[in-house]
Amino acid sequence: MAEKWYVVHCNTGSEDTVKGYIIAQMKMDKCEELISDILVPTETIEEQLKGGRKKTSEKKFFPGYLLVKTQLNEESWHFLRNIPKVIGFVGGKVKDGKLIVESVPTVDESEINKMRNKIEEGTLKPTPKVIFDKGESVKVIEGPFENFTGMVEEVKMDKGKIQVLVEIFGRATPIDLDFNQVEKI
Repeated sequence: MAEKWYVVHCNTGSEDTVKGYIIAQMKMDKCEELISDILVPTETIEEQLKGGRKKTSEKKFFPGYLLVKTQLNEESWHFLRNIPKVIGFVGGKVKDGKLIVESVPTVDESEINKMRNKIEEGTLKPTPKVIFDKGESVKVIEGPFENFTGMVEEVKMDKGKIQVLVEIFGRATPIDLDFNQVEKI
């Protein structure tokens, strides 16, 4: 039976801790071959703060879950079930105290590759915490146009800027602002 990817349910917020526990326990039990890969899908979120500063944080794609690549059998099932903060496999059925391996859904390798690519992209280009849409009303909260309201004309995600149409002397005037200089109304 070949190794496949499975979703393991754990306590929310403990995904990285559980990953560490699994690796440490495999070393202690000398069974490193039991699980060949562990993935905690995350993306990097970038938040604009006042004064042009940026705050970067990690956000889990699936809070409370991690993915493991293993050959699922009684040994690997019991090993993972006995890791602290692990709740169990997603979707698995147990009969007479034994896991019915066929009842545990797998995650296709192509889906894992898509997640890995998204993680890689997220590391290279952080996702802004607040996303603006064209036509949305915003209020300027910082800079020379503070307290002006306007409508988003263009969003420049790669630069973290938006173009806003504000009314100055009775005319709609486009101004370029950082994400942190405006807030949604």
